[in-house]
Amino acid sequence: MSTKVSSNRLLNDRVHRLYLHYLFPTLIAMASNSLYCLADVFFISKGAGSTGLAALNIAMPLFTLYSAIGLTFGVGGATIMSIAEGTGHMQERNQAFTCSVLGMSVIGLFIAVFGTIFAQPFAYMLGSSQELLPHVMEYMRPINACAMFFVINYAGSILLRNDHAPKLAMQATLCGNITNIILDYLLVMVFGMGLFGASIATALSAVLSLLFMLPHFFFKQNTVHFYKDIFSIEVWKRMLMNGAGSGVLEISAGSVVLIFNYVIVQEADQLFLAAYAIVTNIAYVTKGLLNGFAQAAQPIISTNYGARQKKRTQQAFHISLIASSLFALLLYILFLLFPNTVAAIFSDGDMQLIASAGDGIRFYFTSLFFTAIITMILYYLQAIECSRAATILALLKGFVFVIISLFIMVHLFGMNGIWFTITLAEGLAVLSGFWLLKKL
Repeated sequence: MSTKVSSNRLLNDRVHRLYLHYLFPTLIAMASNSLYCLADVFFISKGAGSTGLAALNIAMPLFTLYSAIGLTFGVGGATIMSIAEGTGHMQERNQAFTCSVLGMSVIGLFIAVFGTIFAQPFAYMLGSSQELLPHVMEYMRPINACAMFFVINYAGSILLRNDHAPKLAMQATLCGNITNIILDYLLVMVFGMGLFGASIATALSAVLSLLFMLPHFFFKQNTVHFYKDIFSIEVWKRMLMNGAGSGVLEISAGSVVLIFNYVIVQEADQLFLAAYAIVTNIAYVTKGLLNGFAQAAQPIISTNYGARQKKRTQQAFHISLIASSLFALLLYILFLLFPNTVAAIFSDGDMQLIASAGDGIRFYFTSLFFTAIITMILYYLQAIECSRAATILALLKGFVFVIISLFIMVHLFGMNGIWFTITLAEGLAVLSGFWLLKKL
């Protein structure tokens, strides 16, 4: 597909059809992400028990760090790419692509080297106790060594979608995730390698997924190319500002896990921590799916914004907002009806853990509807380069409101208040988001 044809479709085809064209491959990719995340939790629960789950929960912010970097450069670069396509500035489009790939590659390599050398201090920084340290480090080492592959993977699918290849983005993600599930089974269950086996499986799947993506950018089917002029301060500035909101959101998600882990370790027992590990891993999946609804709309919004087609820009936002909100409501109904059934999948028959995690699922995911709305608002603000508003909203949502809500809910309801903290924080963020939209 040529650049001209693709641009014409984005600017002239019916918005709802364009959205579906991007949405289905994106959701399939996100659903496969969900399966592999859940498979990790499932196989670790079978192969390493509640101790393995607790260690996994301690290490989870690593993936948040990698995705924060990937999304900062991926969303930031992709936004410029699509807006430049709408305005017809193809040199700027190539510059943004090149800077995006270069920036995240350098940072990912840096983390791989120093994260491997200083693995033990890293584990303590993530909140590991002395008891869990050997298990956390066992899982961390292969993950840290492949940091660059994880970082580029998080951005790669976004860049592919903005290069008119949503189906290839889906295929690359499916390839990596299916490989991960197969290797999880073989290494954890068949060969009994426990946490280390699960970590190796996840690391190898990231490498394979990236290898699947790479040929697209070196052959004629792509519409962006590496560009030798990487010293445009304006492009770097715009890219980092555009992607900052997504980066802050991801970092805040990891920070929430760290803060909650600290509170739980201080005030509750390992059973509660294992239950929270199950809930946070499910939350990681639902967050990814809701991000999919927003990411599918981003190329449409940005390209039409660049072409000054305000009506189509707003139409794409409204369609994606309605779709993601309805999905969130349906998903919560399922969680409300079958919480213990979902918890039992990851609890290896531990009835106490099933009961505790089941309560957590029912209570925690009252936040889903608010999460759907605020996610779409944030992506919309980034897609139209309202970077300052997006970053402020991300900081409020991810840090300020969470800390305030945690203090209020734990003070009022004790440890059970943790399950309702995100609902209150997301609700406050939605109110702030609509207020910011009215100011545009």
